[in-house]
Amino acid sequence: MRVEQDDASALLDGLDLDVLLGALTRGRGYETALRDPPGRRGWSDVNPASLSFHQLDQRIDRLARLLSINKGQPGASVAIMAPLGPESIVAMLASLRAGLSPLMLPLHGNELELLRLVEASGAVMALGVSRIGPLRPLLILRNLALRAFSTRFVGGFGPEVPDGVAPLDALMAHATPHPLPALATRPTIQVADAATMSGPLPLSERDILAKALELSRLLKPVTSSRIVTTLVGGDLAALASGPGMAMLAGIELLPLGLFNLGDLQACIEGGRHVHLVLPGEMEPALAHSRLADHPALASVVFVRRAGERAFPTLGRSDLAIVDIEARSAEAITVARR
Repeated sequence: MRVEQDDASALLDGLDLDVLLGALTRGRGYETALRDPPGRRGWSDVNPASLSFHQLDQRIDRLARLLSINKGQPGASVAIMAPLGPESIVAMLASLRAGLSPLMLPLHGNELELLRLVEASGAVMALGVSRIGPLRPLLILRNLALRAFSTRFVGGFGPEVPDGVAPLDALMAHATPHPLPALATRPTIQVADAATMSGPLPLSERDILAKALELSRLLKPVTSSRIVTTLVGGDLAALASGPGMAMLAGIELLPLGLFNLGDLQACIEGGRHVHLVLPGEMEPALAHSRLADHPALASVVFVRRAGERAFPTLGRSDLAIVDIEARSAEAITVARR
């Protein structure tokens, strides 16, 4: 075990998500990094699209330079309210590149709980998407900014950006280049516990990549495979099994954003091997469904609270099944069955 830990430490030395993206952009820039589910327009008003590693890097760079105009102090917080998809990944990595600390807000929190997290982090900016089903994150963020003394800039992705919120898609398309700060150290990512709404809790990129490496060694993804995740939060379990593992392995990530069974089935089709990430409570439903026998499934990752066990369990001897026990937002254990 000690040898494995030392080996992992050596592999992760000097690595962060930006370094990984830079290497992927140089080596495989035109391959797909992120893909929207086919039904995305129905819950977000945004037409489904895909981003190559090169396009992802460009969008991150443009937003990072846009955020730098606001001259936040190094390490200042940026609140992000979006499902785990292209916008939240771009916002998180752009904040880090601009020397700012992203705070991943839980989507289901009420305004008082979210306000406490924003004020505790001292967020100077807030970024979000215009719609997630019936939820209007930009209206929530605008209300929070009016009540939180520190928040002075609210920006939004999507076609319906309300008054008082900066339209990020348009600004990024026509932004004047602005220099990025020289960083001595990378800021931390901040997360909140989805069950208790406690936080903000600091989470380093190394923590994310260390758990992503554990998962990769158990699942052994190949570059022609894809990760399909139904997780929408921004805690360690979601970040490690989604963008962390996708960047580390250099494979396509397909986040559902809002769960839809038809979308999930469509995402598994297409001929690629699929590594499926689901909440543990969905295991019985998967075990009873036709998807459980789908030949494209290479592995399933179940994310569950410590001590939870769902019955019946998925039984396929040819399938790699991994359990992530989420003890808290920043502490998880990974084990293959």
